[in-house]
Amino acid sequence: MTARERMRAVFRREPVDRLPYVFGGPRASTFAAWRKQGLSEELQRNWGHFVGSDGAMGIGKLYQGPLPPFEERVISVEGNVRTWVDEWGVTRADAVNQPTDGFATRKYLDFPVKTPADFEEMKGHFDPHTPERTLPVDTVTPSLNPDGYRHHTPGGVHWRDLVDACNQADVPVMASVSGLYWTARDWCGFEGLSYMVYDQPLLVHEMMEYWTWFIMELLREPLSHIQVDVMVINEDMAFKPQAMLSPASIREFMRPRYERLYEFLKSHGVGTVLMDSDGYNGQILEVLYPTGLDGICPVEIAAGNDPEEMLTRFPGVVLQGGIDKRELRFGRDQLRAEVAKRYAAARRHGGYVPHVDHGVPPDIPLRNFLYYVELARGYCDGEDLENYEPPCELEKQLGPIEEMFDPRSAIAAAFAMDKAE
Repeated sequence: MTARERMRAVFRREPVDRLPYVFGGPRASTFAAWRKQGLSEELQRNWGHFVGSDGAMGIGKLYQGPLPPFEERVISVEGNVRTWVDEWGVTRADAVNQPTDGFATRKYLDFPVKTPADFEEMKGHFDPHTPERTLPVDTVTPSLNPDGYRHHTPGGVHWRDLVDACNQADVPVMASVSGLYWTARDWCGFEGLSYMVYDQPLLVHEMMEYWTWFIMELLREPLSHIQVDVMVINEDMAFKPQAMLSPASIREFMRPRYERLYEFLKSHGVGTVLMDSDGYNGQILEVLYPTGLDGICPVEIAAGNDPEEMLTRFPGVVLQGGIDKRELRFGRDQLRAEVAKRYAAARRHGGYVPHVDHGVPPDIPLRNFLYYVELARGYCDGEDLENYEPPCELEKQLGPIEEMFDPRSAIAAAFAMDKAE
């Protein structure tokens, strides 16, 4: 089977030759730490080939930020802290010199949408038909944004140039969009949106209705030409014990629009619709599965998610993730027990692709991660969950260890950088 055929079959709970080789993506800070643990520049550059992941491909540029962007404006700089207004119109405070690759030390201070009039102005920056959302551009306005969050960057590939490649691909074709809650929160802030649900519900309805229309308008033409296997809707709308909206609010504000969006995506040939949400996902699935979603990721274990319980409670649900990243920090026996547990659930239920339950953090030692990769590949191939021992061939390609990552020093550096001198 090709990787594309395999992923489709797993999600449909059909027979497969093996489970997909999907492991989880290291963060920029993780690669920086691993370069000091023997990972060469060449191995990092060819990471997917090195670990043997099945891979995937996208459908091209789908920029969903403000066009035109808001004008960036510096309010003050005190020591290493810059207070400024970013391209989303958000007032924030950032460390000028960021302490850790891939993470931004920042604080959000104020958000632009507080009233219906504010939202009318915001809509002027969100026309889904603006050509630059899908067309490559040579230059964009320089930004002070330290991590490039939803920032319009040069380059990109237009979806029309990828139609044949996507439709003939041997790997899964994936696309992602920013979700209803995620975008409203970017406009209003978490606290602002939380109050609006009760104080200005009509405005919340209007914002989420507009964004549903925006997504469908942005995707309508590309999905008419490209067969997408997995559409990921990014929401990040849950805390550790519960969702950021109550089930009643999800049902009122989001479910009717998710059902329309789901119907739109399915009618345009999308195979699987997943929500990406950190935190506890049970309340989300209670309301949105199966009429608005096929499944969810990354199933963070620290937030109280249990893949086995979810697969049992929501028959037919599709899951990705669910390998507790915290367990990869320690000895190999502890690591093995965690990984074997998740692959056992995948074998029993189907519809589940285990991998690390979020971005791979820098406190996971490189050699532990490579052991996990080879262990997971064996489990994907059907090796015995109790007795299989991987050959540890990947570790032999590493150089010597110069320095192990120390989270305490990294945290101290981050907080020190965030303070004005």
